[in-house]
Order: sequence, then C-alpha cells, then structure tokens
Amino acid sequence: MPRAARADDSPKYAERGLSAYYAGKYDLARMFFSKALQDAVLKGKDDWIAKATFNLVDLELESDDEMEAARLLEGVNTRDRGSKSVWLWKRSQLASLQRHYPLAVELVDSALDLAKGDAAKETSMGLDRMRYLIQSRDPQEWASRYEVFRKGLGRDRATPLDAMAAMARKDYARADTLWHEAMGYYREHGRLAKVAGCLNQSAICLFSQGRRAEAVETNARAVAVFGELGLEIPGLKAQALRLLLVQDDRELAKLRQDMDLVGQRFSGFDLQGILDEYSQNMRDGRSGMGH
Repeated sequence: MPRAARADDSPKYAERGLSAYYAGKYDLARMFFSKALQDAVLKGKDDWIAKATFNLVDLELESDDEMEAARLLEGVNTRDRGSKSVWLWKRSQLASLQRHYPLAVELVDSALDLAKGDAAKETSMGLDRMRYLIQSRDPQEWASRYEVFRKGLGRDRATPLDAMAAMARKDYARADTLWHEAMGYYREHGRLAKVAGCLNQSAICLFSQGRRAEAVETNARAVAVFGELGLEIPGLKAQALRLLLVQDDRELAKLRQDMDLVGQRFSGFDLQGILDEYSQNMRDGRSGMGH
C-alpha cells in the first residue's frame, strides 16, 4: 500500500531532486522534480508548483532541451512578484540558448527590475546579463561594464566569465587557462556537466591556437563526460567541433549521418547554428595562425 501523502512531500522531493541534479544524476533529478510538481498540483500549492517547474526548467536548459523548457515555462501562471521575476529570468536563459541575445537582455532586465532588493538574485541575474552581452556584442561595448561588475563576484563565479571574455577578445591561451581553473571548481562540487562544458570550450581554445591534436583529445573527453551523464544534445555540441576537425572523408560522412539522425529526434535542435559557431572559431583560429 502506498504511504499517505504528507504536506511536506514536495519539498522533500525537491531536495532529493537537487541532490541528484548537483551529482549529475539527471534522470533521477527529473523523476524527483516531476514528483514534486505532481504533488504540488494535487495540493494546489502555487509556490510549490512554481519552484518545482523552475527546477525542471533548469534541468532541461542544462540538457539543451529547448522545447521542453519552453513548454514548462508556458505552463507557469503566477502573480507573485518573486516567481514572476524568476520566470522572466528563465525565459531569458532560454532565449540565450536559442541565440536570441537582444531578447535575452530585455527579459533579464525585466527580471532584475522585479528582483530589486534581493541581492542574491540580482547578482545571479546580473551575471547572466553580462554573459549575454559578452556573447553578442563587441568587447568595446561591454568592457567597462564588465570590469565594474566582476569586482563584486567571488573568484569562483568570476573565472568562467573571465574565460568567456578572453575568448571574445580572441585571447585563447588565457581563456584556456581560465576554463581549466573553472573546471577544477566544478569538479570539486560534482558539477560534471559543467566540467564537460569547460572541456568543450577548452577544445575550441586549443584549436584556435593551432593545437589540433590536443583539441581533438580534449573534445573527446568532453563527449565522454556528456555521454556518462546521458546528455545527448550537449554531447552533440561537443561532437560538432570534432566533426570539423576530422580529416578522413569516410569518418566525416559517418559523423554527419550520426548527428543528423540524433538531431531528427529533437525538434528545434539547431545543428546548423552550432556548426556555424564552431566554423567561426575555426576561421578566427586559422587567421591567427598566419601571424
């Protein structure tokens, strides 16, 4: 016989889900977050519904499942100022994942306006806003703002941002060093998906410096970590770089076929956008090799 539901079931499910999420056990985390959401809906607890939904959105965003993240966000209906702020923030993260950077900045600005007075939220949202600017604008447009903003961050939070800024400035050697530093932090905290993401960025930096063999090896490590976590789409992002590094025509054809087949399983998967992004880094790397 199932045990009787208790009023604190959802928070317990959420706590277990967060533990699984930070341990890189995404399937388990999804199960607990889904249970928390179901329990919250049955009990009519609006605050629980919002929190459980946002936990699931975070999971889908990290798994690069844009459609599921969008579906979940569409289901949130809240008048609470705090929840509305988080909803706008998550929508900005989704827009960034889809490379709609102007929209991402607009949404996070609205989120920040509602989050005034909550220092923790303001810092986290501000960090994302700075990322959007670095990803989409010329360094001259964000350099001064970046220097001011990063002074308020601890070293652990500033390092990935510094690495991203170095890449935008095409200082790939410094960026690679910083990604490795960030890797150490994420590894200590069991954030394996973040470790794989840093490895993926490191591979781009290595290739841009003309260190092709090291880039392929680093990229393969990223793919392996993503595979261990069962995150197929981020694994494909990492493989996209490998695809462009491969010289053998037969292997190249097979990789393209594999990626196309998996890409067809996920409506909205932006394979071409990923390839375009890596192609740009390759062009930048090649132009730098001639100096």
